[in-house]
Amino acid sequence: MGEFIEVERDGRLMIITMNRPKSLNSLHTPACIEMSHALDELQNDPDLWIGIITGAGDRAFCSGHDLVDDFFEPMPATGWAGMAKRQGLNKPIISAVNGYAMGGGFEIALMSDIVVAEERAVFGLSEPRWGFCAFGGGAQNLPHRLPKPIAMGMLLTGNRMGAAEAARWGLVNEVVPNGTSVEAARRWADDIMKCSPAAVRFTKQVAMMSLEPELTHRPAFDIIEDLKPVLFAMEDTKEGMKAFAEKRPPVWTGR
Repeated sequence: MGEFIEVERDGRLMIITMNRPKSLNSLHTPACIEMSHALDELQNDPDLWIGIITGAGDRAFCSGHDLVDDFFEPMPATGWAGMAKRQGLNKPIISAVNGYAMGGGFEIALMSDIVVAEERAVFGLSEPRWGFCAFGGGAQNLPHRLPKPIAMGMLLTGNRMGAAEAARWGLVNEVVPNGTSVEAARRWADDIMKCSPAAVRFTKQVAMMSLEPELTHRPAFDIIEDLKPVLFAMEDTKEGMKAFAEKRPPVWTGR
């Protein structure tokens, strides 16, 4: 466990908690480095299949980059929160948003695969109000996630969006009662773990690459053809086919 980021391993899950509640879980460079180390562990450990990210306390998921504490210290090579420039993380990330997700906190949610938000959650990119830009993924990602006028309205004004509205625009998978976001994230993880972990990893890899602007459909299909023999040779793929034939739940090993 780090000083600013708590890591809990629970079976196949890694639960990452941003633990600076006095500053609404804002992250400075040391916290981002700890986040990067935690995500390295998730990425490299075959026994870990899914990551859940949440914030300590009941007020904030993450209020963004700490504007007071060493703001201009360099980020880790993996970028803001160890995520913005990270390559190759093909395991699902679920954000359990339990309060304010402002600036970089919103960017963490945007970079996640599944987002569960409590009713009190608030999203916003307030950087321009403080003389900065949402360059940790917000300015790049939000216009791809919302109609342009809605995205630009948020980016250019710093205005906020509540959980219910975020769900209506497709930024949130599920809105849940306050205090239950991690529990809900675990339910999503349980559903994902009904699937082959290898198939999940390959699916995420292809889906993420298909979102890159320079990628056309043909290279995406080429990538799929490259992945097929790897997937088909895996024990879990054979187990899935066998379990289907035997009409029983598959038992995944991650191999």
